[in-house]
Amino acid sequence: MASASSLPKSYKAISCPGPNQGWNTIDVPVREPNEREVFIKVNASGICGSDHFVQDGTWPVEYPRTPGHEVIGRIVALGRGIDFTGRLKVGALVGVGWSGGFCNNCGPCRLGDFSGCITGQFSGFSFDGGHGEYMYAPETAVVSIPEEALENARVEELAPLLCAGTTVYGAIRSSNWQPGDICLVQGIGGLGHLAIQYAAKLGLKVYAVSSGSSKADLAKSLGAHAHVDVTATDVVAYFKALGGAKLIICTAPYAKQISTILPAVARNGTITLVSAATDGNIEVSNLLLNLNRATLRGWSCGGGYESDECIRFSTLADIKSMVKTFSLEQFTEAYDDLINGRPQFRNVIVFKD
Repeated sequence: MASASSLPKSYKAISCPGPNQGWNTIDVPVREPNEREVFIKVNASGICGSDHFVQDGTWPVEYPRTPGHEVIGRIVALGRGIDFTGRLKVGALVGVGWSGGFCNNCGPCRLGDFSGCITGQFSGFSFDGGHGEYMYAPETAVVSIPEEALENARVEELAPLLCAGTTVYGAIRSSNWQPGDICLVQGIGGLGHLAIQYAAKLGLKVYAVSSGSSKADLAKSLGAHAHVDVTATDVVAYFKALGGAKLIICTAPYAKQISTILPAVARNGTITLVSAATDGNIEVSNLLLNLNRATLRGWSCGGGYESDECIRFSTLADIKSMVKTFSLEQFTEAYDDLINGRPQFRNVIVFKD
C-alpha cells in the first residue's frame, strides 16, 4: 500500500441516497483497501445509460450508492492479499468496467464464462463505482491498460471502451461471419459509433443505418462503406438486393425500428441486440428465423478479460470514443444531457491529475 502520508483523508464522489432522490456530492473517508481490493485514483469516468438504474431504483442496489462503470485511472494502493509482483502494481494504468469481478469457483467461472459468475458483482451497483475522485474495486474487476493506449487517445476517449466498447466488440467477435461479409449497424450513437469502427477494422463491410442523413458523412469517416437513411429507403429491400446482412448489430433502443429491420438478415445470419429497448417489445417472425436459419440473440458487457482484449485491439487499431467532457461538479448536467437524449455519443467525467 502507498504510504499513509501520500493518500488524502477523504475524496469527493457523486452519490444517490435512494430511488428518485437525485444526486449529491459527498465526502468519502479514505480507508485501507480490503485484502483483495484495489484503490484507484480516477482519471475519467464515463456516464452510461444504465446509470439510471441507480437513480430510479429498478436495479437491486444498497443505498447510498455511487455509480460509474466506465473508469480509467491509476492504482494508488493494493490490498494485502494481492501479489505485488503480478499484473497489478501501484502506479499502473487500469480500468474498471461493468463486470465487478468473479469468484473463479462457480460453474460458469470454471467454464471460463466469468461475466456469468453466479456471485458476480456489477461496478457502481454492487459497490461504489467511478463517479468520484477515487474508487475501491475488487481485484478481478480491474482491467490492465497498456501505457501505449495513451499515445493516440486521451483517458476520456478510453473510458467508454470499458462498457460500450467491450459490449459491441464482444458482440461482433462472438458472431459467425467471414471477412467481407455485410454488417448492418442500426444506430450511430454511443454504441453505434463504436460498433462501426470495430466492425470495419475487423474486416466486415459495414452499412450504418439511422433516421435521417445528418450522420452519413460521420458514419463513412468511422469506416462505414455506406449509410442508409430509414426515412428515405426501404431498408429490408435494400439489403435483400445485396443478399442480406450476415450480421446485424442493433444499438439504438427503439423497439419498433429494430423490429422493422430484422427481415434484412441474410441466410445463416446473426442479429444481436446490444440495445436496451424499453419502449416496447421486439417483434420477429418465427418463419423469418426458420427459413433463414437466422439467430436472434441479446448481448451484454463481458468480464474483465474481455475488456483487456477490447482495449488491446482498440489500441492497435486506433479506435476511440467520441466524447464530451464534464467536471464532477457538472455531473447532474452531464447525466440529464444523457437521459434526455442530447449527448454527442458519450459523456465523460474527467478529473485533474
